[in-house]
Amino acid sequence: MASAARRFEGQSGTGASGIGWALIIALVAVISAAAGWTGFIASDDELYYQGALRWAAGEPFAGDNHWTTRFPLVLTLAGMVKLAGPNVMALHLAAILWFAIFVAMGTLLARRIAGERGGWFGGLMLAALPLNALGASIVNCDLPEATFLMLGAWLLIGELERPRLLRCVLAGAALGMAMLCRETAVLALSGFGILFLMGRPFPRWAIFAAGCGAALVLIGEAAFQWAMTGDPLHRYGLAFNHDSDLNRAANEEGNLLVHPAIDPLLVLLINNEFVLLFWLAIPATLSLLGSGFDWRRFAPVLAMGAASFLLVALLSTKLVLNPRYFTPTATAAAILVGAWLARMPARRGATLLALVVLLNVGMMTLQNNHPRFASEALTEAAAADPARAVTSDTDTVTRARQRLLWAGLDNVRPDASFELVRSSDVQGREIVAEYPAPWRPAGWIASRFGIEIGRLKAGEDMALVRR
Repeated sequence: MASAARRFEGQSGTGASGIGWALIIALVAVISAAAGWTGFIASDDELYYQGALRWAAGEPFAGDNHWTTRFPLVLTLAGMVKLAGPNVMALHLAAILWFAIFVAMGTLLARRIAGERGGWFGGLMLAALPLNALGASIVNCDLPEATFLMLGAWLLIGELERPRLLRCVLAGAALGMAMLCRETAVLALSGFGILFLMGRPFPRWAIFAAGCGAALVLIGEAAFQWAMTGDPLHRYGLAFNHDSDLNRAANEEGNLLVHPAIDPLLVLLINNEFVLLFWLAIPATLSLLGSGFDWRRFAPVLAMGAASFLLVALLSTKLVLNPRYFTPTATAAAILVGAWLARMPARRGATLLALVVLLNVGMMTLQNNHPRFASEALTEAAAADPARAVTSDTDTVTRARQRLLWAGLDNVRPDASFELVRSSDVQGREIVAEYPAPWRPAGWIASRFGIEIGRLKAGEDMALVRR
């Protein structure tokens, strides 16, 4: 990749090299998505799918839970259901589409902030970041939310020299769409409050106009909810009460925690989904401070990223320190690092960028891309003999429900004579069939060389036993 990047050095403004850079970014995006490919995980994605089915059936649906009110994502998924049918392929297509749009929008935004070469480098950073690439196969609201935030920033930055009312309103409408993807977008948007108080780099009227654009979108959604449910605040009632009994420890999100005062920072610095991004952001910031970098253009992205980090940190007991809540912060850091690398001498910048991309892809091979292996094994056991009733623990059965529906299987019942259990829990019972856990990508590669590391499996081996 480094040699390919150097080949286009000095020609980034030409059409041919622009195509070349776009192809490099597309290739890196495909490789990253493949390395972290996970697919359906029977979590939030299942709830989005249930909402999409209602819309795909031609029925306007106000949403009956927190997830089905995220209309930009749910409507996209409904379109994929119409295109591919009510199956897992619809979810794959929706996830890939939003990842592609996210990378494209991020590249355009980075170019508007950091110039041609900085834009291409920023696009590569965004495409290869595990946090983003892991969403390429899982239907999620993080990438749509970030895409609309970036679109709003892109439109506003274009009005930096001579703001126009309509463009500012359109920018606000994009930011309002981010709110419809997930209400936590308001955390990032609060950063515009600081810019408003400062009165720069945009005049206060421009930010006020953007606020009006966002309000128009939200009022339109409230009118829809009022027409459908009689409650214009229906989505917010669902959002504020969906997890009122939060009791998950942030450790469950794979974080290293030491003390609440520094835990949010540790999530950024020590996490497989960010790799070295925020470590690189430190020298990038110091270097760009005195380099003539146009911080005015970066101001909206910086404001959203900083506000998002600070407020998520303060609300960590409600939101949990989940890396995906820091997507706006990571987006800002990726664009900043891309701009820094682009200002280095060509060979050094391209080499460092290639190393970062390779490290990110390598880190994704350690990801568990079969987080619901037990439910996959249950579906396989049920399909092996549809006349044989099987069962498993409650969580596994629940997570397998949609897979069983897609497979047309109805032989998973609590009164079954056969049960799927962890191999370690067989305890002398007759084993009917065994289901070894698959390797994570890194584990599979190591196993080709005769090296087997148990921690690189996707889960515990399962066995079907007679009850």
